[in-house]
Amino acid sequence: MTAFSFEAALGVVALAVGWTIGVDPLSTIPITDDSLNNNLLATLWGIAAALPLLVALLLINRLPLRSFTEIRRFVDERVLPLFQPLSLFELGAISFAAGFGEELLFRGLLQVGIAERVDGPFGIVIAVAIAALLFGVCHWITPAYAVLATLAGVYFGVIFLLTGNLLAPLVAHALYDFVALVYLTRRSEYKSA
Repeated sequence: MTAFSFEAALGVVALAVGWTIGVDPLSTIPITDDSLNNNLLATLWGIAAALPLLVALLLINRLPLRSFTEIRRFVDERVLPLFQPLSLFELGAISFAAGFGEELLFRGLLQVGIAERVDGPFGIVIAVAIAALLFGVCHWITPAYAVLATLAGVYFGVIFLLTGNLLAPLVAHALYDFVALVYLTRRSEYKSA
């Protein structure tokens, strides 16, 4: 449950920092009588947006490139032992906390906060780039993984821009994490059997 607590704490930190500096990370998830359709559409966008990430996971897991082999080795040796004993419910809880906490922090706080403070036509581009770069650095397990996480951060940032609703990247992130964790932990069970 340490992973769940850490990921959820990121969301709390994003809310606290946002409150301090005047940026509400939840402001792009409308909660009004009229927002149900908007939030449902954003959720559907998030589900669809998880699919390309899952295809990328399959490619990374199968292509014999050296940088991908290093990622697989790290995941197999250091990450999977932490997650394999967990139930589907626990994997889902951690995945939801990661999608919620990380998207509140990187897209809801950083991307929005930077975009509001950088004037000019490139403010949004700079905001997406900085939030994505920090996302990649925070996911550094190998250099290649950091690059892939940065690209995922750009992807989540663009989804957020296109939908205008933080639910879209939040759902994409959480769903990807859940399916990836289930696939990787259960795949290795069958490999060892």
